[in-house]
Amino acid sequence: MLVQCFVTFIMVIGLFCTLTVKLPGTLIILLGAVLYGLFTDFVTFTPWIIALLVIISISAEAGGLAYRKYLTKKYAISSAFSVNSTVSHIAGILVSAALLGPVIGFGVWELIAGKTLLPRGNTTTQILVRLVGFAGVRMVCGAIMIMMIHIYIFF
Repeated sequence: MLVQCFVTFIMVIGLFCTLTVKLPGTLIILLGAVLYGLFTDFVTFTPWIIALLVIISISAEAGGLAYRKYLTKKYAISSAFSVNSTVSHIAGILVSAALLGPVIGFGVWELIAGKTLLPRGNTTTQILVRLVGFAGVRMVCGAIMIMMIHIYIFF
């Protein structure tokens, strides 16, 4: 029971990692299943479930990378710039609001930095929407893997 809780914790971490672009969340979920197999001497594992988990994991990671590049290739702005500019813009709003107050801080930040991001706002938004869709596909694959592990391997 303790092993199942530990492995489930690792798989939940992997599920959250599927939402990021850089971390291989489905491979972490697969690692959790392998760790469970090592603790239990692979008693409940069958070849078809192992093959299916590996196929889903590779499809989500390698196929997802190709799909992400395909979705964002026609834009002049890179996906890294879109994510970084959005995160830094929100962080700048929060910091200036903390230093100057919510209304004045937001106004000052928009006067200084907001006008530089406004011309690229539509493109950045379109890329971010596509990246969210890509992350959603990876998260669904990770959730399917976790359900399969709980149904066919744990019990």
